[in-house]
Amino acid sequence: MGEFWKRTIFGFLFVVVVLGCIILGGFYATVMLAAVVLLGSMEIANLYPHENGKSLKNIVVAMSMMLYVFLAFFSESPDSMEGRIFIAPIFFNIPLLVALFSAKHDYVKVIGASWLSMIFVALPCGIMTMFYSEKLMGTDQGYLLLIFGILLIWVNDIFAYLTGVSIGIHKLFERISPKKTIEGSIGGAVFTMLVAYLVNRFVLNVFFFDNYMSDIEVLFLALGVVVFGTLGDLTESMMKRHAGVKDSGKLIPGHGGILDRFDATFMAMPFVFIYLLLI
Repeated sequence: MGEFWKRTIFGFLFVVVVLGCIILGGFYATVMLAAVVLLGSMEIANLYPHENGKSLKNIVVAMSMMLYVFLAFFSESPDSMEGRIFIAPIFFNIPLLVALFSAKHDYVKVIGASWLSMIFVALPCGIMTMFYSEKLMGTDQGYLLLIFGILLIWVNDIFAYLTGVSIGIHKLFERISPKKTIEGSIGGAVFTMLVAYLVNRFVLNVFFFDNYMSDIEVLFLALGVVVFGTLGDLTESMMKRHAGVKDSGKLIPGHGGILDRFDATFMAMPFVFIYLLLI
């Protein structure tokens, strides 16, 4: 099978699984995101510098899964949310205690890898479960807003790539990602804002919501998705460059690992969530 068809087929399957689980919601969305946390934290542990062949995988996965489970349960119990939001930071102290009593691992590596996985992977996935909270989102169709955010991330990725390949000249961040261009980023932003405007005006506000977002609000949402999605992409590229690898894993043929597919999502979706709460 050629590389193009491999990327196309497995990319399509990836989209079907992710969107299918989000639409089904509840158990399916929670399990799908739990799998993302599990696999993503394993990849971060593998990218993190090992010490004499000692893997940090078990520690990093345990820390990330604990935080995700707490946040996912938190989203299912909105009535107690205000009190529990103050409990979440306690989870970031657990790696310190693990490092304190660990005679096997260097404490800097335990804390660094655990915090990186918890902040970059587990926390965003936990936040994505909160889109299903009617109390927080002001609607029982919050999953549509989750899909909307992910759609904008994918549109930005696709059109930033196409624009960059077509007319890209000036490097955006050559030290970290030599292939990204300023022209590509501008093209991605323009098309993302256009798609956001059209979908909000002619789909969301017509069939599902009664003016949930104004035209100007959705344009700023799209712009934020572009900025934070690009930062997420660059952050993961930094991790891979430091580890000296091309892909974070080999889970999805032609696409790499979980981090390769969700890097922009991990940083953009928390922005989408907070932005929607503010407006």
